Amino acid sequence: MGYHGKTIVTGVLTAAFLGGCASQDGGYNQPATGAVVGGLTGAAAGQIIGGDTRATVIGGVIGAAVGGTIGARMAAQERELRQSLAGTGAEITNTGSQLRVILPESVTFRTASATVDSGFLPALRTVSQSLRQYPASTVRVVGHTDNVGSATYNNQLSQERALAVARVLIANGTPASRIAVSGRGFHEPITSNASAAGRAMNRRVEIVITPTS
Repeated sequence: MGYHGKTIVTGVLTAAFLGGCASQDGGYNQPATGAVVGGLTGAAAGQIIGGDTRATVIGGVIGAAVGGTIGARMAAQERELRQSLAGTGAEITNTGSQLRVILPESVTFRTASATVDSGFLPALRTVSQSLRQYPASTVRVVGHTDNVGSATYNNQLSQERALAVARVLIANGTPASRIAVSGRGFHEPITSNASAAGRAMNRRVEIVITPTS
Protein backbone atom coordinates (compact mmCIF):
# COMPACT_ATOMS: atom_id res chain seq x y z
CA MET A 1 0.00 0.00 0.00
CA GLY A 2 1.42 3.38 -1.06
CA TYR A 3 1.69 6.60 0.88
CA HIS A 4 -1.63 7.88 -0.46
CA GLY A 5 -3.37 4.70 0.67
CA LYS A 6 -1.89 4.96 4.15
CA THR A 7 -3.09 8.53 4.42
CA ILE A 8 -6.65 7.52 3.53
CA VAL A 9 -6.70 4.69 6.08
CA THR A 10 -5.27 6.92 8.80
CA GLY A 11 -7.92 9.53 8.07
CA VAL A 12 -10.75 7.01 8.25
CA LEU A 13 -9.60 5.54 11.54
CA THR A 14 -8.89 8.96 13.01
CA ALA A 15 -12.42 10.06 12.12
CA ALA A 16 -13.82 6.93 13.73
CA PHE A 17 -11.77 7.57 16.85
CA LEU A 18 -12.77 11.20 17.18
CA GLY A 19 -16.40 10.58 16.35
CA GLY A 20 -16.68 7.75 18.87
CA CYS A 21 -14.55 9.21 21.63
CA ALA A 22 -15.68 12.78 22.03
CA SER A 23 -18.38 13.11 24.66
CA GLN A 24 -20.49 16.16 25.35
CA ASP A 25 -18.34 17.13 28.29
CA GLY A 26 -15.14 16.98 26.25
CA GLY A 27 -14.00 13.69 27.79
CA TYR A 28 -13.88 10.20 26.34
CA ASN A 29 -16.38 7.39 26.60
CA GLN A 30 -16.33 3.61 26.56
CA PRO A 31 -18.12 3.11 23.19
CA ALA A 32 -15.14 4.79 21.54
CA THR A 33 -12.84 1.98 22.68
CA GLY A 34 -14.86 -0.57 20.75
CA ALA A 35 -15.00 1.66 17.69
CA VAL A 36 -11.23 2.24 17.60
CA VAL A 37 -10.31 -1.40 18.27
CA GLY A 38 -12.91 -2.54 15.73
CA GLY A 39 -11.63 -0.07 13.16
CA LEU A 40 -8.02 -1.12 13.54
CA THR A 41 -8.90 -4.82 13.47
CA GLY A 42 -11.15 -4.38 10.45
CA ALA A 43 -8.51 -2.39 8.60
CA ALA A 44 -5.89 -5.05 9.27
CA ALA A 45 -8.27 -7.79 8.11
CA GLY A 46 -9.12 -5.81 4.98
CA GLN A 47 -5.45 -5.39 4.12
CA ILE A 48 -4.76 -9.09 4.62
CA ILE A 49 -7.77 -10.18 2.57
CA GLY A 50 -7.78 -7.54 -0.14
CA GLY A 51 -4.17 -6.45 -0.19
CA ASP A 52 -5.08 -2.96 -1.35
CA THR A 53 -6.17 0.41 -0.03
CA ARG A 54 -9.85 -0.02 -0.88
CA ALA A 55 -10.15 -3.30 1.03
CA THR A 56 -8.31 -1.79 3.98
CA VAL A 57 -10.58 1.26 4.11
CA ILE A 58 -13.73 -0.85 3.83
CA GLY A 59 -12.49 -3.23 6.53
CA GLY A 60 -11.65 -0.31 8.82
CA VAL A 61 -15.05 1.33 8.39
CA ILE A 62 -16.96 -1.91 8.96
CA GLY A 63 -14.81 -2.82 11.96
CA ALA A 64 -15.27 0.62 13.52
CA ALA A 65 -19.03 0.43 13.03
CA VAL A 66 -19.28 -3.00 14.63
CA GLY A 67 -16.97 -2.05 17.48
CA GLY A 68 -18.87 1.17 18.07
CA THR A 69 -22.16 -0.73 18.24
CA ILE A 70 -20.76 -3.15 20.81
CA GLY A 71 -19.34 -0.30 22.87
CA ALA A 72 -22.64 1.58 22.81
CA ARG A 73 -24.52 -1.56 23.85
CA MET A 74 -22.10 -2.14 26.73
CA ALA A 75 -22.50 1.46 27.87
CA ALA A 76 -26.29 1.13 27.80
CA GLN A 77 -26.19 -2.11 29.78
CA GLU A 78 -23.77 -0.59 32.27
CA ARG A 79 -26.01 2.44 32.77
CA GLU A 80 -29.10 0.29 33.30
CA LEU A 81 -27.31 -2.05 35.72
CA ARG A 82 -26.04 0.90 37.76
CA GLN A 83 -29.56 2.27 38.03
CA SER A 84 -31.23 -1.03 38.88
CA LEU A 85 -28.53 -2.17 41.36
CA ALA A 86 -28.13 1.19 43.11
CA GLY A 87 -28.16 0.72 46.87
CA THR A 88 -27.62 -3.07 46.74
CA GLY A 89 -23.88 -2.97 47.40
CA ALA A 90 -23.01 -4.40 43.98
CA GLU A 91 -20.37 -2.54 41.97
CA ILE A 92 -20.25 -2.18 38.18
CA THR A 93 -17.01 -1.75 36.22
CA ASN A 94 -16.78 -1.18 32.46
CA THR A 95 -13.27 -2.06 31.26
CA GLY A 96 -14.04 -1.21 27.63
CA SER A 97 -14.09 -4.87 26.64
CA GLN A 98 -16.06 -6.35 29.56
CA LEU A 99 -18.64 -5.44 32.17
CA ARG A 100 -17.84 -6.67 35.68
CA VAL A 101 -20.57 -6.91 38.29
CA ILE A 102 -18.78 -7.26 41.64
CA LEU A 103 -20.80 -8.80 44.47
CA PRO A 104 -19.16 -8.30 47.89
CA GLU A 105 -19.53 -11.15 50.38
CA SER A 106 -21.08 -8.76 52.88
CA VAL A 107 -24.24 -8.37 50.76
CA THR A 108 -24.29 -11.74 48.99
CA PHE A 109 -23.43 -14.40 51.58
CA ARG A 110 -23.30 -14.94 55.30
CA THR A 111 -19.83 -15.66 56.72
CA ALA A 112 -18.45 -19.03 55.55
CA SER A 113 -21.74 -19.78 53.74
CA ALA A 114 -22.24 -20.63 50.08
CA THR A 115 -25.98 -19.92 50.17
CA VAL A 116 -27.01 -16.63 48.57
CA ASP A 117 -28.64 -14.39 51.18
CA SER A 118 -32.37 -14.16 50.47
CA GLY A 119 -32.21 -10.37 50.68
CA PHE A 120 -29.87 -10.28 47.68
CA LEU A 121 -31.94 -12.51 45.41
CA PRO A 122 -33.86 -9.57 43.86
CA ALA A 123 -30.55 -7.99 42.80
CA LEU A 124 -29.49 -11.21 41.05
CA ARG A 125 -32.87 -11.41 39.35
CA THR A 126 -32.16 -7.93 38.01
CA VAL A 127 -28.78 -9.06 36.68
CA SER A 128 -30.40 -12.08 35.02
CA GLN A 129 -33.00 -9.82 33.42
CA SER A 130 -30.19 -7.64 32.04
CA LEU A 131 -28.38 -10.69 30.66
CA ARG A 132 -31.57 -11.80 28.90
CA GLN A 133 -32.12 -8.31 27.53
CA TYR A 134 -28.57 -8.25 26.14
CA PRO A 135 -28.06 -11.83 24.90
CA ALA A 136 -24.97 -11.25 22.73
CA SER A 137 -22.43 -12.00 25.45
CA THR A 138 -20.82 -14.75 27.46
CA VAL A 139 -20.90 -14.76 31.24
CA ARG A 140 -18.24 -15.93 33.69
CA VAL A 141 -19.15 -16.21 37.37
CA VAL A 142 -15.95 -16.22 39.42
CA GLY A 143 -15.68 -16.70 43.17
CA HIS A 144 -12.89 -15.15 45.28
CA THR A 145 -11.93 -15.34 48.96
CA ASP A 146 -9.41 -13.80 51.33
CA ASN A 147 -6.33 -15.73 52.52
CA VAL A 148 -7.71 -16.87 55.88
CA GLY A 149 -7.72 -20.67 56.00
CA SER A 150 -6.21 -23.28 53.72
CA ALA A 151 -6.01 -23.03 49.96
CA THR A 152 -8.19 -26.15 49.65
CA TYR A 153 -10.93 -24.66 51.83
CA ASN A 154 -10.91 -21.33 50.02
CA ASN A 155 -10.86 -22.90 46.57
CA GLN A 156 -13.90 -24.98 47.44
CA LEU A 157 -15.78 -22.08 49.07
CA SER A 158 -15.13 -19.76 46.12
CA GLN A 159 -16.30 -22.45 43.68
CA GLU A 160 -19.47 -23.15 45.66
CA ARG A 161 -20.30 -19.44 45.91
CA ALA A 162 -19.83 -18.94 42.19
CA LEU A 163 -22.06 -21.93 41.52
CA ALA A 164 -24.71 -20.56 43.89
CA VAL A 165 -24.80 -17.24 42.03
CA ALA A 166 -24.86 -18.99 38.65
CA ARG A 167 -27.80 -21.16 39.74
CA VAL A 168 -29.81 -18.06 40.68
CA LEU A 169 -29.08 -16.49 37.28
CA ILE A 170 -30.10 -19.68 35.49
CA ALA A 171 -33.24 -20.09 37.62
CA ASN A 172 -34.24 -16.60 36.54
CA GLY A 173 -33.89 -17.22 32.83
CA THR A 174 -30.22 -16.81 31.87
CA PRO A 175 -29.34 -19.77 29.60
CA ALA A 176 -26.89 -22.13 31.27
CA SER A 177 -25.06 -22.42 27.94
CA ARG A 178 -23.87 -18.81 28.29
CA ILE A 179 -22.41 -19.26 31.79
CA ALA A 180 -19.01 -20.58 32.89
CA VAL A 181 -18.20 -20.94 36.59
CA SER A 182 -14.88 -20.99 38.42
CA GLY A 183 -13.49 -20.54 41.91
CA ARG A 184 -10.18 -18.73 42.31
CA GLY A 185 -9.83 -18.99 46.08
CA PHE A 186 -7.39 -16.38 47.37
CA HIS A 187 -5.24 -16.37 44.22
CA GLU A 188 -6.60 -13.15 42.65
CA PRO A 189 -6.97 -10.52 45.39
CA ILE A 190 -7.89 -6.98 44.37
CA THR A 191 -6.15 -5.50 47.41
CA SER A 192 -3.91 -6.54 50.29
CA ASN A 193 -5.16 -9.16 52.75
CA ALA A 194 -3.15 -7.47 55.52
CA SER A 195 -6.20 -5.67 56.97
CA ALA A 196 -9.78 -6.65 57.78
CA ALA A 197 -11.04 -4.10 55.27
CA GLY A 198 -8.80 -5.52 52.55
CA ARG A 199 -9.88 -9.09 53.26
CA ALA A 200 -13.53 -8.02 53.08
CA MET A 201 -12.95 -6.52 49.62
CA ASN A 202 -11.28 -9.69 48.40
CA ARG A 203 -14.23 -11.87 49.46
CA ARG A 204 -16.44 -11.44 46.42
CA VAL A 205 -18.11 -13.02 43.41
CA GLU A 206 -17.67 -11.36 40.02
CA ILE A 207 -20.06 -11.71 37.09
CA VAL A 208 -17.94 -10.98 34.03
CA ILE A 209 -19.95 -10.10 30.91
CA THR A 210 -18.04 -10.26 27.61
CA PRO A 211 -19.76 -9.18 24.35
CA THR A 212 -19.60 -11.73 21.54
CA SER A 213 -20.94 -9.60 18.65
